[in-house]
Parts: sequence; structure tokens; C-alpha cells
Amino acid sequence: MSEIAQRLKDWHAAHEQELRSRGIGSAVNLPVPGTQSRRRPKSMAVKLTLVSGERTGMVSLWESGAASLLFIDTGTEHTWQDDLVLTSEHDLPRILAPLVKMVEAAADSR
Repeated sequence: MSEIAQRLKDWHAAHEQELRSRGIGSAVNLPVPGTQSRRRPKSMAVKLTLVSGERTGMVSLWESGAASLLFIDTGTEHTWQDDLVLTSEHDLPRILAPLVKMVEAAADSR
């Protein structure tokens, strides 16, 4: 398992109970080996999915440190997307905090 995948898995393990208590379901999907394309292996990503009501937040992290964030609110049809690069171990909690808040708003409105 890559270092970036382990960081996300560790973050999830440390926060899973807190997320659940805030009304947010969560899951980490570890990467599967990529298929070879043009003599290079396909990039592998680890994904974190956060769900509360009609709101879903997803983070995809690649071994390179690239991160894609996606937020979808099916009730309002609002979407938000951002691409970032993690440069230190402190970046992961910093980029996840706003995504958790957006997803959590659905739990608060119940």
C-alpha cells in the first residue's frame, strides 16, 4: 500500500466514529492494481466517500500526491470540484475539513 493510501486509511480510522456521530457515513476504497497501458501501469487511487442525506463528498488520492475532491448535493443540484496536490502529511486533514463540513450540513438539516 502506498504512503498516501495509508495516510487516508489512518485518517479514516481515526475519524470514522466522529463522522458517524455527526450523521456522516464513510468508506475508504483501497486501490486495485492498475492495468498496463502504453507500457506503463495505470495510476492507482485510493478513494474516501462521505455521505449524508442528499450530499456526497469524494476524495481521490493518487500515489503522486494529486488529489481530486468532488461534492454533490442532489437536492439542490449543487456540485463543487477541486484538484490539489498534497505536499506534506498536514495537507490531508486541511483539505478534508471543508468537504466534511459541506457533507455535514445535510445531517444538520434533518
